[in-house]
Amino acid sequence: MLLTNVPSLLCVIVLMLSGVFSGVAVAASAEVKGIKSDKILDNVNAHIDSIELPAAAYQFEQYQQRLTEKIEQAVQVFGYYQAAITIKAPSQTNRNDKWQINVELGQVTTVDEVVIELQGEALDDLLMQELLTKLPIVKGKALQHAAYESSKYQLQNLALSLGYFDFKFTEHSIQVVESTYLATIILKMHSGKRYHFGELRFVEDDRAESLVRETLPFNTGEPYEADKLALLSKRLKQTQYFKNALVRPVVAESVDYRVPIEIILTHKPRDNFDLGAGFSSDIGPRFTAKWQRPWVNSHGHAMSAELFLSEPENSISLDYRIPIEDPVQNYASFQVGFQSQNDNDTTSDRFTLSATRHWTVEDSDWQRAAFIRLEQETFIQGLEPEQTTRLLTPGFTLSRLRSKGGLDIYWGDKQSITVEAAADALLSDINMLRVSAQTKWLRSWDLHRVLWRAELGAVATESFQQVPSSLRYFAGGDQSIRGFGYRTLSPAKLNEEGDRELTGGQYLAVGSVEYSYPFSEKWRMAVFMDAGTSTNKFAGDIATGIGAGVNWMSPVGPVRVYVARGNSDYESQWRIHFSMGPAL
Repeated sequence: MLLTNVPSLLCVIVLMLSGVFSGVAVAASAEVKGIKSDKILDNVNAHIDSIELPAAAYQFEQYQQRLTEKIEQAVQVFGYYQAAITIKAPSQTNRNDKWQINVELGQVTTVDEVVIELQGEALDDLLMQELLTKLPIVKGKALQHAAYESSKYQLQNLALSLGYFDFKFTEHSIQVVESTYLATIILKMHSGKRYHFGELRFVEDDRAESLVRETLPFNTGEPYEADKLALLSKRLKQTQYFKNALVRPVVAESVDYRVPIEIILTHKPRDNFDLGAGFSSDIGPRFTAKWQRPWVNSHGHAMSAELFLSEPENSISLDYRIPIEDPVQNYASFQVGFQSQNDNDTTSDRFTLSATRHWTVEDSDWQRAAFIRLEQETFIQGLEPEQTTRLLTPGFTLSRLRSKGGLDIYWGDKQSITVEAAADALLSDINMLRVSAQTKWLRSWDLHRVLWRAELGAVATESFQQVPSSLRYFAGGDQSIRGFGYRTLSPAKLNEEGDRELTGGQYLAVGSVEYSYPFSEKWRMAVFMDAGTSTNKFAGDIATGIGAGVNWMSPVGPVRVYVARGNSDYESQWRIHFSMGPAL
């Protein structure tokens, strides 16, 4: 009797289950209304998305409870502790129906009291005290859990970066009285003692120890600062000796609050080779080949050579570098080189031999370089006959480069000024004083970006015709006045056919401003205006270039294409400019 009823019982169960699952919108999404703040709404939706949708009607009640819990969590972090939440389940007959959620946030909870207590040596630390006055938790403001968590992170991060490795929160909480819409924030902490720099530990690398010690921005026994470790790591990479440099504190092995510093270095190969190619509208295709030997001897001497080839300009150079105190910022270099140019109205072969002393001053961004250069240049400039000029030129360069953003620089500036002189009483064919200065500034305001630059130059001499072509001034090109060819703007003389033959100028003045704005993630549109002159008199004619273009942040760096209209007293023309590389 019992066995004969089994099929009937199974049928009943199947009918019951089919009634449960039939018509259910198993994939119904949720629609939230009543929240005007996009930031709060996004957080609510993110919390809702973390809940698995119900697969059947009997799971609706549990899903609704989870929705309520998640929404309460999402709005409480913004200070809303008594939000009214109503939820309407989707229709079981309409599969396109959604969960309807209405949220009335109500009154926001404000910070009534902030209790911050710091004990330990950090109590007398100026940086810690400064941070305590700038924390984003403020009495009378709306309670924001993000501000609370940010305050905790900033305090702990600064403490650890200053060497308070025993820092801990002894009490941290947010106490909310929902009936009064008031909250009390408590942050109590103990910093412990401050650690100091201990011994340096080199992992199987005795050769580099003396060089590393010359680049140290700290001494053993000084208070620990993470920024100084980061600076040391940066300097070691800049030396060109190492492929990788890892500098880290070994806090677990500290003795008497002195933390050992472990330095792990990966040396570059004995010989390094780099090949490169590029293109610009100034000089067309170009090719570069570089060779470098980072370690010539145990004293850290280095040697390198570079070959540059293009249609109008070619050069080859050899450089020998000797570290004096700091191989990055304090060293001497000796160069020998040959440059050849055949472009427009300039034909030039130039041999150079120079010695340069590089150094910086502590806590300064400015690089200093004093040099003496012996050069001999054979050149034909325009209609002038071929001639050879020898110069022994001492000089001084002051320069600075600051930037943020890597290849896609959004903030930075670059300055350089060089003063050099020659005297016929000191192995030179002429008396000459030459001054050149360049500056570039790039600043961003939200998505707006502005780049402006200026270049000035002057040559003082009574024998300008003997000044080599490489030391005369020309304007025009991608990095000068767009709308004109590379180095095509200068004073000129007319040949027999009445064509202008460039002579180069004694003075140079160029200015530019460019504005850009993104129209997609990797693309920016730009408009610009350039103006300037190369002249032999201070009241020279001004050439201008106006146009527009696009900047593309390619995988290998910025690529820029511009269309420019150039106007001068001698010509007006359209020109396309193409260039690659960072803005500075």
